[in-house]
Amino acid sequence: MLVVESAVKHREFEYKKEDFRRIVKIIYKVSGISLSARKEDMVYSRLARRLRANSINRFSEYLNFVSKDNDEQKAFVNALTTNLTHFFREEHHFDYLSDVYFPELFAKSSKRIRFWSAGCSTGEEPYTLSMIWEHLTNKPSDIDFKILATDLDSNVIDSGKTGIYSVDKLVPVADEYLKWFKRTKGCTVNQKQVDPKLKEPIAFKQLNLMQDWPIKGPFQLIICRNVLIYFDKPTQKKLIKRYYDLLEPGGCLILGHSESLGDNRNLFEAKGKTIFRKLGNG
Repeated sequence: MLVVESAVKHREFEYKKEDFRRIVKIIYKVSGISLSARKEDMVYSRLARRLRANSINRFSEYLNFVSKDNDEQKAFVNALTTNLTHFFREEHHFDYLSDVYFPELFAKSSKRIRFWSAGCSTGEEPYTLSMIWEHLTNKPSDIDFKILATDLDSNVIDSGKTGIYSVDKLVPVADEYLKWFKRTKGCTVNQKQVDPKLKEPIAFKQLNLMQDWPIKGPFQLIICRNVLIYFDKPTQKKLIKRYYDLLEPGGCLILGHSESLGDNRNLFEAKGKTIFRKLGNG
């Protein structure tokens, strides 16, 4: 008789369906991130390094540890968040800002300008904003200009604060902006660091979007790209409304290429692909 055995994946650590279900519940409770069943293998791969680091052989044991140790809970969240970014990513967004929106702000003669990069990863996005702003002003200014850069992952926040990037990361940067990157004492031969002038207006902060925001508006610009896709629909709706409340009338909200306003579309006017301007005075 021919016996056909189902293929069982050989894994370094014991990883059961119940472990994955627990992970889904924990990450949702802690961060609001919604993991689908197809992420089961990805979750194993991301968290396996944490089991090695703690000399633990079973996911069930590791999850018990996570529930009791705040530092490991942070490492757990950091391991499961995705941090794919680069300078001038989705360039059409920055074209709109430099060609249309920032000139509007200059024309208003506003003395207080606040931008928020929500989900800033390793800092390429807020540094891109800072570069464009400096390029357009190009002279000393009395404008109080600040950029808030936040992310759930404390590791990428620390990386962003250094402003050090491999030269490969600078490939998308146009020639007129390359002057803002120099090889400094803290760089290796294949790295450069952003100019201190670009760093000056940026405040990097670790922030969980599902918790209270110790943030005061109004903001002229909020960029939250490729973040909403990790949340369920009710959470997306709630976050967009919170962004709306923090924007000044006519303020700009920019989302990722595969994201939408959903049920909040009546609060904004579309100005381009995933570029929106706040309607009303709320």
